[in-house]
Amino acid sequence: MITADGSQLHCSGVEHPDIFAAARIGLGALGVISEITLQCVPSFRLRAVEGPARMANILDGFDALVAENDHVDIHWFPHTARALTKINNSVAHDHDGAGLPRWRYLLDDELLSNGLFAGVNRLGWARPSLIPRINQFSSRALSPREYTGVSHAVFISPRRVRFNECEYAVPRTQLAPALHALRAWINDHDERVSFPVEVRVAAADDIWLSTAYRRDTAYIAVHHYYKIDHRRYFAAFESIVAEHQGRAHWGKLHSLGAEQLRQLYPCFDDFRQIRDRLDPGRTFDNAYLRRVLG
Repeated sequence: MITADGSQLHCSGVEHPDIFAAARIGLGALGVISEITLQCVPSFRLRAVEGPARMANILDGFDALVAENDHVDIHWFPHTARALTKINNSVAHDHDGAGLPRWRYLLDDELLSNGLFAGVNRLGWARPSLIPRINQFSSRALSPREYTGVSHAVFISPRRVRFNECEYAVPRTQLAPALHALRAWINDHDERVSFPVEVRVAAADDIWLSTAYRRDTAYIAVHHYYKIDHRRYFAAFESIVAEHQGRAHWGKLHSLGAEQLRQLYPCFDDFRQIRDRLDPGRTFDNAYLRRVLG
């Protein structure tokens, strides 16, 4: 890492353990990373199981679902009781599972999830009253499928429909209460939301500014089609997750400032002290950093 005064620091976790703890999520505020060594796992394949389910059933069995699988991704459609689940588990390279046929990829991922989805979002923007019925259709449009492929091909999905996004991390135990509150707000305030609400999880870690710092975490991401004013929806979502110890995703839309963030991150002031050491003149500074770091 090259700091503001041009000096180099080797943040290996041995020479400078405090800097390493801060720099792993440094927000661009600590300097420029000039060299990095990654420890990788061997290449692997993933078996994907995807399909519709009732949201209530997912939440009832959520802990078991997460414990029994490597990766769980849920997309709940507002104005409905339904969601799409994406479950991935690593398998050996010689696993004999069938891959996703080309025609199925073109139908599901390109035609339905992108082409048709773009069309229904444009329709919902023009006629908001249709969004609940559109979501009922969208939540049933994709049929169940199972396939196996190389990890990067299974993980990556093409997303060609533009949107604005706000994502918060809450303790895993707070996921269901937060989602129930969000659903109630949408229903009570006549907010028409055509984009699914995404839920994913991560294990606790020890990175100072990580949203999963020292707690098993569930992420809730809300979206609005880019032509729809997102401000009321996102503000309500932020108020809800604030009641559940929500930590904002640093790289997505949020309104938190330094004083709020200090309450959410036990090492927030430690990070600021590291910043003062490495960049006292604020060479690496911008409006966003001034808001979130003070």
